[in-house]
Amino acid sequence: MTEILRGSLLWRALLAIAGFFGRMFRDSLVVRALIRWWQSSGTRAFFVRHLSAEDGATASSGYTWLSQGCNDRLARIHRPLDWFRESVVGRIYGAVFRCGRHSRLLGWLFRGGLTAFLLTALGLYCIVDYSLRDVLPIPALASVWDEGLLLLCVLWILRQRMDRKTPLAARTNPMDVPLLCFLALGFWLMNTNYSYYSISVSGYRATVQYMLWFFVLTRMLRDDRDFMTIYYVMLAAATAIALHGIYQYIVAVPIPETWTDQAEQSVRTRVFSIFGSPNIMGDYMVLFAPMCAALAYYLKKPWQKVLAWFCTFLMCFACLFTMSRGAWVAMAVAVVLFCLLVDRRLFALLVAAAAGACFLPFVASRIGYLFTEQFAESTARGGRNSRWHLGMNYLIESNHPWIGLGLGMFGGAIAMQHQIIDGMEYFYLDNYYLKIMAEMGYVGFGAFILLLVFLAVVGFRSVYRGKKLALPKGATSMRPLAAGMLSGLCGVLVHCYFENIFEEPYMMAYFWILAAMIVYVGFLRPKTAKK
Repeated sequence: MTEILRGSLLWRALLAIAGFFGRMFRDSLVVRALIRWWQSSGTRAFFVRHLSAEDGATASSGYTWLSQGCNDRLARIHRPLDWFRESVVGRIYGAVFRCGRHSRLLGWLFRGGLTAFLLTALGLYCIVDYSLRDVLPIPALASVWDEGLLLLCVLWILRQRMDRKTPLAARTNPMDVPLLCFLALGFWLMNTNYSYYSISVSGYRATVQYMLWFFVLTRMLRDDRDFMTIYYVMLAAATAIALHGIYQYIVAVPIPETWTDQAEQSVRTRVFSIFGSPNIMGDYMVLFAPMCAALAYYLKKPWQKVLAWFCTFLMCFACLFTMSRGAWVAMAVAVVLFCLLVDRRLFALLVAAAAGACFLPFVASRIGYLFTEQFAESTARGGRNSRWHLGMNYLIESNHPWIGLGLGMFGGAIAMQHQIIDGMEYFYLDNYYLKIMAEMGYVGFGAFILLLVFLAVVGFRSVYRGKKLALPKGATSMRPLAAGMLSGLCGVLVHCYFENIFEEPYMMAYFWILAAMIVYVGFLRPKTAKK
């Protein structure tokens, strides 16, 4: 397969194009001058020094001391576990996993224990949610299954810390405290700035509940086997959804008339797969396409690399067929960042792909429509610009703009469900940052942006430390994987400027799950980790 691919005319043409642009870029005087300046600059020395610094502040903090104390106390608990082992449920549990380890099809899953099953369920989060809500459907289970899974994961983490001769180390990291501070601020606003307390509680839950997956994953991932289990499961699910999206485009699945304008006649359909929204579908592809490309740099065998690139292109095409301009911008940001972090030679392929995409009729139509009078009139009449302006006016004219209108009161799904303020026009703001500002005020918005800045800094540190981490012989650097995840997260944050992306529970859950996985690579990965 690899030899056929390498000998094809298409492959040779791509190599020739990439080589031409690469040489032109590399040999230019401007680029050479910039490289020499960067190599000798104090700015580079500053970033290298801080990105490679050990995380001594977190290790010596009172928070770590408290977490380690909890682990030590849990390790001395024996009786509840002895009771469970001797119970009928405990015996059945042990027998099932002992037999499952010998299965040829699912042996890898059973050998990972209950942790592997929980990680697999998290990787299939959106598929499980769709199955329970739309396929079966089971309303009672669909509304609580994710909370149940979260509780089960927490109980299993506690179980892993019990009945051990040597207590587990505290899995504290630089993101714990900033995230806890944002949760605490939201809790304070929930209890002080509300018109209807039940709505405030619902708004707080929708804003912060799925951030808790960060704490769960950073405590659940034991080693590289666990990390790669959820990584592969998420990419397998994303590939299947990408194929489904491409199928929808081929058969021209019917879509509502409101998804396109009359001026965009060349757009015959927009794919949405299981999500019901092209924007969410596009953002889902933005999140996982860079991760799939990263596998091509992590895996060693040629057929594995070819398969990784093939799946990456499937996701890129699926994103393209969503016709979501916001997702296109987010994908461009994610790909550019991935090229900068992993392989700058990909810029040549990126330029060629972008140039080719511009010649597609539906791409030209969607982009060209932005510069027409019809679009200007539409966006001013009821589009994003008018909604953003109206949302800011509501905030400014409120009694307390510094703490906002109140959680769940405006701009998102909770507010749309209740609509309790007389005289207010309710709608989705289609800008998650503005939604946070409207509900939590300037203080909450500033805290949220600061949290994302911390995440970006910790992400870049993880990428750099993933390269510098001293590993024994046989271990593999996970730097490309961390770079792929960070690129996807940055793309999602860009798209949040155009859509309420985090209003979808699985998108927020995936975001903070990947954030936890990035932290694992840079700060929690055992130094004895093997591939």
